Amino acid sequence: MKTKLSLILVIGGLLLFGQTARAVTLTVSAAIPAATGLLLTVTPINGTTHVAGTPSTTATTIPFGTLTFNATNGIYLPVNYYSVAIGTNGGAGTPIVAVTYTEGTNPNGTSNGLGVKSTATFVTADPKTNNETVSSLGKKRLIDLTGTAGELSSIPAGQYEKLYVGIWTGDPAATPPDPSNGQPFTNADKPGTYTGTLTFTAVSL
Repeated sequence: MKTKLSLILVIGGLLLFGQTARAVTLTVSAAIPAATGLLLTVTPINGTTHVAGTPSTTATTIPFGTLTFNATNGIYLPVNYYSVAIGTNGGAGTPIVAVTYTEGTNPNGTSNGLGVKSTATFVTADPKTNNETVSSLGKKRLIDLTGTAGELSSIPAGQYEKLYVGIWTGDPAATPPDPSNGQPFTNADKPGTYTGTLTFTAVSL
């Protein structure tokens, strides 16, 4: 009787072990959609106080407006310069973007248009620390943004690309300095409205 009981316990133990040894797995997954396009956030920044205004993700212009003559320096200046943060919509991604410029209306004729008298400073920004570092593209006249001249080869992990667009001043204290081949707006320029177009093209999303 004792032998039979022991045998039953052994068999029961084996059955129990067999049941607990069977593994069931569940796959855990989460999908993040890929970006479908570029999202530009344009923010005006006061040129004197450097206080940022209201950002816009629907802006279609960078409106310097009517410039004001600065008698001390003999040049015309805008109230604001602008930052353009480059992001994505439709999903996640850090896009590599080519930024190019096309000259538009130029009251001066065929030279000394807005592209010569305005600049773009390219930076990489860290959203965690809010630190910004001038990228390898540096600061250029808008008119020099052709081909791949406005295209980064890579962006550090966790950061994004941003550029500051402003009117050339030649301020020696500017960091980085304005390009030496740029020009300010002065009384030697023809009156009228100067225009140009910045185009942002995603090389990769």
